[in-house]
Amino acid sequence: MTDAQLWALIIGFLASPQVIAVINQPTWSKGARTMVMVTMSVIVGFGSAYFSEQFAGRSVLSCVLIAAVAAGGAYKFLFKPVGLAPALERATSPRPPRPVS
Repeated sequence: MTDAQLWALIIGFLASPQVIAVINQPTWSKGARTMVMVTMSVIVGFGSAYFSEQFAGRSVLSCVLIAAVAAGGAYKFLFKPVGLAPALERATSPRPPRPVS
C-alpha cells in the first residue's frame, strides 16, 4: 500500500463520515446523500494522491476508491449505529422557524 492510499484510508475512515454527516440533511433523498459521500471521497482521494506526490491516473483512482470504501464502511458500521452521524445531521440541519405567539 502506498503512502497516498494509506492517507486516503485514514482520512476516509476517521474524518470523512463526520464531514459527510455535517453536510447531509435528514430530509435529503438517498441519492443526494450518496452524492455527498462520492464527492467527499473524490476530494479525499485527489488530495491524498496530490499531497503524497503520487498524482497519476491509477494512483488517484485507487485513492478515491479506498476513500469511498473506508468512508462508507465507517459510516454504516460505526458512526451510524453508535448514533454519532444522525446526531451530527440533526444538529447541523436548519430548524423550521418557531411560530410567534
